[in-house]
Amino acid sequence: MKLTLKLLQSEFEAYKNPQSEKEKEIVNAAEEIFAELGFSGTTTAELAKKAGTTERTLFKYFPTKFDLYKRVLAGLLLSTILPNHMSDLKDRIQSKNPNFKEWYISILKARVESVAKEPQKLKLLLGAILFSKDFAEIFGQLWKINLYDTSLEAYRNFQIKGEIKKDLDLNQIVRVSFSLGASFIITKFVLAPKFPIDVDREIESIFSIFYEGISNQKSRK
Repeated sequence: MKLTLKLLQSEFEAYKNPQSEKEKEIVNAAEEIFAELGFSGTTTAELAKKAGTTERTLFKYFPTKFDLYKRVLAGLLLSTILPNHMSDLKDRIQSKNPNFKEWYISILKARVESVAKEPQKLKLLLGAILFSKDFAEIFGQLWKINLYDTSLEAYRNFQIKGEIKKDLDLNQIVRVSFSLGASFIITKFVLAPKFPIDVDREIESIFSIFYEGISNQKSRK
């Protein structure tokens, strides 16, 4: 079955109102297992064990593993990503900071702090994007509407103020900005979570590397 936003919205109603405490326990366990092992790497036996139940009981609530995955993705997207991460990030992008550096650094720091509270949600999101083309398209559309277009306007304002070169393509700047931020967060929480990274210094370095390429200031010799 094709995943659509409408379908996930329907699943979200069930996510918010589980039939029983056992169903809630199964979904909670699935969020952890799917985050760690992905959809393909997860078995129903592992899901049942994590939930403290039997496969027979699991299938009573969710006839297939994908039925359970849909419920988990609905919760991820509509309970965490859209109302928390995207909404907060959109507000920060639209904020009127004194200068580009303060604006950029404050946004990236806020994202790191937010992901640090629930790093498994990031793993779950990445796994879903890689596993499901449908989910990736849904997420991409929401990202474009809520964050990409908003970022274009913000960067346009900084360009008008003279902090960014006027001959650069704003679309390219926005894509690079998101790529750098996402790469850092994925490295910090997924690829090398135990690596000793000084977040503040790292973010300052990311800003310096990024800004030297788009600054309107003439380089000093």
